[in-house]
Amino acid sequence: MIIYDGVYKWDGKQRGGETPVCWWPGEYHIRIIKLNSETPDIHFLKDHAVLCQNMGKGTSIQNYVQNFARLVSIKYDLQMEKTMWVEFLKIPRKEIMVANMDRVADMAGKGLFKPSWRPILPNEKTILSPYFDGFDEK
Repeated sequence: MIIYDGVYKWDGKQRGGETPVCWWPGEYHIRIIKLNSETPDIHFLKDHAVLCQNMGKGTSIQNYVQNFARLVSIKYDLQMEKTMWVEFLKIPRKEIMVANMDRVADMAGKGLFKPSWRPILPNEKTILSPYFDGFDEK
């Protein structure tokens, strides 16, 4: 089930003590999906998936995915570590990448994460592909 399908953007400015996604503006098309809504008897390790695609207006989240994930999780009430973060890339070649978020420490009650990227796995692609429709054309 799609929870949200729209644009998430930031201007690179700090507000209310919160660190922005990054210090430069950016704009992404995101689609938030609740994974087990059609099959409530099946429990997934990740409750949600967030599909992301740069709209070409600003910086990429490739180096800032932990900040992006934290802010999107707060805004849409997601558990960051139980969400699959998927980015559709167009440059340098068209591919779909998944961010792994490894918690490395806690500081002031907040988790510190070390992100790493990998290509989407075939089983993940099968589960998410019904939600790809029309996504990478935007």
